[in-house]
Amino acid sequence: MHATFLIVGPSSKVPGASASGTVFIIGVPHKDEPKIADIVLVTAAHVLDDIAGDKATLLLRRKNDDGTYMAIPFELPIRINGRPLYVKHPTADVVAMYANLPDEVPITGLPPEALVTDKTLEDIDVHPGDEAFVLGFPLAASSPGGFPLLRVGHIMSYPLTPMKTIGRIDFDLFIYPGNSGGPVYFSYSNRVFKGQMHLGMFNQGILGLVIQETHSAIPQFADKPLNYGIVVPAPFIRETIDMLPAPPDETTGSIK
Repeated sequence: MHATFLIVGPSSKVPGASASGTVFIIGVPHKDEPKIADIVLVTAAHVLDDIAGDKATLLLRRKNDDGTYMAIPFELPIRINGRPLYVKHPTADVVAMYANLPDEVPITGLPPEALVTDKTLEDIDVHPGDEAFVLGFPLAASSPGGFPLLRVGHIMSYPLTPMKTIGRIDFDLFIYPGNSGGPVYFSYSNRVFKGQMHLGMFNQGILGLVIQETHSAIPQFADKPLNYGIVVPAPFIRETIDMLPAPPDETTGSIK
């Protein structure tokens, strides 16, 4: 919850309209001080491409004295004179960028190790029918205080590995505009795999991020949503983060 935020801005496609999506934070260890993590925002590439101008608005949160939270808009530079501050994966709908966010905003930076690998999925027999969760802001909706909405769906495609070769995971959940860029993750305990139950074992990881809803490939039904979404697998996120240059101090925040 503390790693996922709404991003909005003027639409680059429809004059007078707005565009929105979901971003989440990966805390990448700083090269000179491993105990400090640089803030890296991750989202779907089309989310930032669909926002016009040099700045977007990030809906951050501040904790009140009574324990509740207040949503606070924050202007986030995403371009300088039209030049993107984010790096884009060459083949997948993923971008990553450094961000300098206010210190008083409670943030959980997910470690890069949370991004699953083929081995992760194979070791615990992740398969179609398994449950997974999505955090996001469908149609820019949020819970009080500006938190994302948590929804649950099921993995519906096969095979899942090798993720880089297959390139996608089909996920049984209706996807709205605004969900794009949201993290998809699993959290299993006492799971049965390799023919036996593993009591006391806890498995958690990020499968990938949401990029789109799906429609029929038949021309006469092209306007019919199929009520499931497409997820870009985690290895593409890891590769995008690895494309980032050394962080410039003035545009990078950190998590200690």
